[in-house]
Amino acid sequence: MSDPITDKETKVKMSDHHQSELLKIVGGVAKNPLGLIGLIIVGVFVFCALFAVWIVPHDPVGMNIKDRLQGPSTTYFLGTDQLGRDTFSRLIMGSQVALKVALPAVFGAMFIGLTLGMIAGYGPRWLDNFLSLVFDTIRSFPTVMFALAVVALVGPSLQTIIFVVMATSIPIYGRVARTQTLALRNSEFILAERSMGASLFRILGIHMMPNIIGVLSVLAAMDIPTVIALEAGLSFLGLGVKPPTPSWGSLLKDGYALIRQTPWLIVAGGLPIIIATLGFTFLGETLRDVVDPRLRKTR
Repeated sequence: MSDPITDKETKVKMSDHHQSELLKIVGGVAKNPLGLIGLIIVGVFVFCALFAVWIVPHDPVGMNIKDRLQGPSTTYFLGTDQLGRDTFSRLIMGSQVALKVALPAVFGAMFIGLTLGMIAGYGPRWLDNFLSLVFDTIRSFPTVMFALAVVALVGPSLQTIIFVVMATSIPIYGRVARTQTLALRNSEFILAERSMGASLFRILGIHMMPNIIGVLSVLAAMDIPTVIALEAGLSFLGLGVKPPTPSWGSLLKDGYALIRQTPWLIVAGGLPIIIATLGFTFLGETLRDVVDPRLRKTR
């Protein structure tokens, strides 16, 4: 029978080890110039999304017709749209919408894919074949076409976009987790745990998952801008979030329609998508080098 005090000390040591590893990874990313730029961009993006309500200088949905289509000024930093709404305030609130879609969709797909991938890689052959067939079937549907079909059936909403992205991304993470599990299942430390009678939950959750989660985190960091672009594209087509909720895609849509009257709307809608994509890409590339330095030599 295990000693509760010893088990508690072991958990504390593991927690301290994970914290030190996290700090080491963040420090490694910050040492790289591109990684530092990506970290700053992502940090600003997350800060704006979390504190958007307190940052915006004006009501993002409040209309002021007499100030419509104004250029940048001290009152309106990025001008106003066709209804007199402050473009800068709508841009900041749009970052909140992007984060509400990207984080649940990407991390939900990552953890579901991680679980299914580990089960496929460690389970019996018939279960591996079945889950691999499910992954291949889901991936055979183009993401954009699948999104358009689902939105047309159930209507546009944040929940619909999150579901579409999560459903189409699970096989990607599942495949990577399965490959990593197959590579680890015959490792010495796994065989030792198995010989000591460790449960399946302990082998997968305590020993397998920490060795796989790093690779999937890199993949998640590089998938977030793809999800942001997908949400913006659906909103541009009128199939994303419902008006008057501001999003970067709706800003692009208004800017495209009014590009002859003012260029500021399309700049306000397109520039944050470009900057966010660069930030997450720099962060993901640097994070990949830090997590697995061997990849740096092959690039």
